[in-house]
Amino acid sequence: MKAAKIVGILTGILITWLHLTTAVADNLQNELRAIDRKITTEKKKIKEQQVKQKKAKRELSKTKKEIDLLKKDLTSLSKKEKKLLKELKVLEKKEKILKSKVSIEKVRLSQLVKQTYILGYAPDMRSAQGQQIDNEIYAVYLKKIALQRSAAIRDFNSNIEEIDRLQRKKSNIRTKLRKVKKDTSKQKSVAEQKKQRSSSEISATKSLIKRSEIKIKENKERLTDLFAKLQKIKEENIKNNQLPDRSANGKPFRALKGKLRLPALGTVTGKFGEKRTGSEVEWEGIFISSKQGNSVKSIAGGSVVYSDWLRGFGNLVIVDHGKGFYTLYGNNESLWVREGDQLQAGDQLGTVGNSGGHKASGVYFEVRRNSKPLNPLEWVTITN
Repeated sequence: MKAAKIVGILTGILITWLHLTTAVADNLQNELRAIDRKITTEKKKIKEQQVKQKKAKRELSKTKKEIDLLKKDLTSLSKKEKKLLKELKVLEKKEKILKSKVSIEKVRLSQLVKQTYILGYAPDMRSAQGQQIDNEIYAVYLKKIALQRSAAIRDFNSNIEEIDRLQRKKSNIRTKLRKVKKDTSKQKSVAEQKKQRSSSEISATKSLIKRSEIKIKENKERLTDLFAKLQKIKEENIKNNQLPDRSANGKPFRALKGKLRLPALGTVTGKFGEKRTGSEVEWEGIFISSKQGNSVKSIAGGSVVYSDWLRGFGNLVIVDHGKGFYTLYGNNESLWVREGDQLQAGDQLGTVGNSGGHKASGVYFEVRRNSKPLNPLEWVTITN
């Protein structure tokens, strides 16, 4: 049952059934409204948290996909990194070979320079003719050495340039590797943080929803307890504010079940089937606490078959309604009818008193089918 419906029913009970002071009724109604507001507030919180949780779950799913893609990228980058490292090793090996060649070329150039120096500055110890021949030979050798030196210098410079190029390429590869690792690591870190935030938010919303559900349950239990309390009060405090009238005339008594009215104004304090105070004897009727001197009226038409004092009942009137149905009115202060009188619904039988030995004034009322007592409250409607 929804909280609003329960509140409506309980409010109805307060207005229709209970005989309570205005202050008590107001307090109970305020408590009902407060519980209803609390339940509504907690339901609103649950709805808000469910929206947050749904969003967080979407984000978590999205983040997990991002992480999966990053893992694939990392695998691809790992392969690329291995390839780059392999290439780097090849370059380093090539660089090592070139450096070795450069070292050899340095030695060779040094030797060529030395040979040039020796040939160009050798002392002249022979004749003019011999000198001329030697000069021609020197010239040939010098030219040859110059060509070799020029080729060696070109190779040397070329190798130096190649070494520089390889070093730049190696530097670029290392820079690229560092950037790839840094970017990938950063992306993975951001994704993991997002995942952690989403997971934390989901956990937090679950916790808040659980707390709200517990509060709703507690408040619903309070409503149930309050309903039971009010029901008990209702059952314990049945107040009647309307007497029988002529509306029940001309109808079979059996057909009037649940439509009759109590014979006197007041509050039902003794109920059918309950044990009497200080006794193991159960009530076979009900006791209506009422002001002494109030009217006691017949609930339906019938014939008076007894009107006198009877031990345990005080001044008692018994009315026969036909078909084996009887009503009994005891504890009266005075009796206004005699045996054999024909009555209509609403006729006065007597006045409220305490002739039956009750401490408080009121009317003892029974409904019987032949000799079997029936619950009078099942035959009447209560009007506050």
